[in-house]
Amino acid sequence: MIDISSANIEAEDKLLIEGIKHGNTAVYDIVFTRFYSALVYHAVMNNIPDDDAEDLVQEFFFKLWVNREKLEIHTSLRNYLFVAVKNSCNDYFRHQKAEQNLYDKIQSQISTEEPTNDDDHLVESELRELINTAINKLPEKCRRVFILYRFKNKKVSEIAEMENITPRTVETHIGKAYRMLRQELKAYLPMFVTAMILSSQFPPYTSI
Repeated sequence: MIDISSANIEAEDKLLIEGIKHGNTAVYDIVFTRFYSALVYHAVMNNIPDDDAEDLVQEFFFKLWVNREKLEIHTSLRNYLFVAVKNSCNDYFRHQKAEQNLYDKIQSQISTEEPTNDDDHLVESELRELINTAINKLPEKCRRVFILYRFKNKKVSEIAEMENITPRTVETHIGKAYRMLRQELKAYLPMFVTAMILSSQFPPYTSI
């Protein structure tokens, strides 16, 4: 016996998929409107912060449109979208971990360097002021987590307990802080200096 409702869904999926592949913006808008909120919620349930979840899903839909001619879906459209966003979440965390490892590596390379004259002390003061300003622009929860982790030497598990959040969420806040600070400081400082002022040798004046 044929499940008519399933058959109808499958037929509609084919129409939507073909519509997107052929550049039909009206069809694309239908898919976006139908699944966007659910996919954002799906990302949040995978421990992506709310703001980042929206960015992640929007970026996914952008890539879906850009690569539409190569689109190959051999399952339901819904299943494809949810699996794809789940993969995007995994990529998010891999990128976050790689970024933090890079900062840690650079930090370890420069941690043995000592200021050599009064000019270096002046530069340090200026850098401290820059990082304080940038940190204070972080969202409140993100800022608290970052300061606890980077300058108070708290472990992820300790911060999770203190803030009543999951360890994965702590890691997400830390990664988000790194990205926002890098974006804020890139106009003023080369990357290696950004890494230096994020190290514990330059504790901020700012408080939690």
